[in-house]
Amino acid sequence: MKKILLPTDFSKASESAIHYTLAMLDDTACEFTLLNTYTTNFEPEIAMYVLDDLKKNSENLMSSFLKGLQHFDNASQHTFKTEYMPISAGSAIQILNQTNQYDLVVLGASGAGNNLLFGSVATDVVRNVKVNSLIIPNNMPIRPLKNVVMAVDYNEVSDLKVFDNLKDLLAQKDVQFTLLTVLNDNQSADEIDGLAKYKYHNYFEDIKVNDFYIKNADVEKGIKEFLEIHRADMLVMVSRHHSFLDVIFNRSLTRKFAYHPSVPLLCIYDEVSAPFINEV
Repeated sequence: MKKILLPTDFSKASESAIHYTLAMLDDTACEFTLLNTYTTNFEPEIAMYVLDDLKKNSENLMSSFLKGLQHFDNASQHTFKTEYMPISAGSAIQILNQTNQYDLVVLGASGAGNNLLFGSVATDVVRNVKVNSLIIPNNMPIRPLKNVVMAVDYNEVSDLKVFDNLKDLLAQKDVQFTLLTVLNDNQSADEIDGLAKYKYHNYFEDIKVNDFYIKNADVEKGIKEFLEIHRADMLVMVSRHHSFLDVIFNRSLTRKFAYHPSVPLLCIYDEVSAPFINEV
């Protein structure tokens, strides 16, 4: 049974993301944990009373929200539990994941804000929490998962098993899986590491896989160009650890896409540290 964490602030964005996930996993046995967090800026001697009221309000909202979800989702293999925590959403997700080791955390992207440096809950999770995360754009229509694209540079991953849950999903949905590589203007596809490419194809041997190469000096623009031209029901990227300076200089490509995704973004967490580039 898959263990899925569904943070919600009861907004339309989070509700839409949760509905999308329930529909996507309608044929998969899952234990869904609904998480709501709440905080206060009151002084400690007052906060204890305010937090009690906030928790009761959270529980009431969750009860109503859960009834709506159970009306929307009638899959017998789905079960639900709830969590409430008086801290920030990012911190709560990190704490719960340390105990429960979720297979996936799902977050809705509202599209609000324009400051990548300070980011969002989604970018916070991608950067700090050791878990696979799925970020759903606001008002994303629910549709069959037919075309999934994964951006690959064929750099080393700790173990191809980090893709196990992805492979299960691809096999279950019988999708077309595209390995997308962005090449420099003067780079040829023949220059790609043949052994690394073989390992990927061998790992996904039971999946319908094709390779696609696009030329662009900017990897981010190359991926966006592909998404504008081709239908993709999901973009998959590997999320590696980045230093604080990488974040300051916006070098985390996965984090950029997590901030304003145009299609559902699945971030695969990997323990391998991303190379640090000294740009000074």
